[in-house]
Amino acid sequence: MNPSEPLPHRRRLATSDALRSRFVRNVDGVAAVELSLVILPLFVLVLVIMEASILAFAQHQLDVAVQRAARIIRTGDFQEGADVGQQLRGLLCGTGLRFYQCDEMRFDLVRSPTFAVKQIAPAYDAGRGDWAAGFGNQFACPSGGSVHVLRAAVPMLRPFRFLDYTGQRMPGGKQLLTSTAVFRAEGYAEKSCA
Repeated sequence: MNPSEPLPHRRRLATSDALRSRFVRNVDGVAAVELSLVILPLFVLVLVIMEASILAFAQHQLDVAVQRAARIIRTGDFQEGADVGQQLRGLLCGTGLRFYQCDEMRFDLVRSPTFAVKQIAPAYDAGRGDWAAGFGNQFACPSGGSVHVLRAAVPMLRPFRFLDYTGQRMPGGKQLLTSTAVFRAEGYAEKSCA
């Protein structure tokens, strides 16, 4: 402050300096402001982590179901029922909690004399962004001693579609989960798949 300034002006400056220093020292409400800046990104991060966890768990469920079905086909216990296709679907769907809809699942069972399987049909057509043409229509009756390829695929709903883990986006905001098992069946006698 300049002593040559008039007294009312000096009081105004002193008052404004006092107010300014009081506001600078006042930290009331800082936590509320910081929380409002952090809460939305934190909430989105938690949701993304939950979705990634559910997706990983669903993929694990599908992998386990395919391995379980492959084990039953491998031993020949598979052909005990009347409708082998429905029996296989039941094995792949399993029981209990699932994060995908079983009625949307498609699968192929292909038989080959050797492990040199020329073409394992893909489940996804990247050009169309949908199911590959013909996937889910191949079902070769299992036979003992033959090599079999079992591939199952199921679309799963994804709220955060921008996080694409597999590159297999499906219509309707879904992502395709795929699992494959290649195995040689034990030498059991061939049975009917009627």
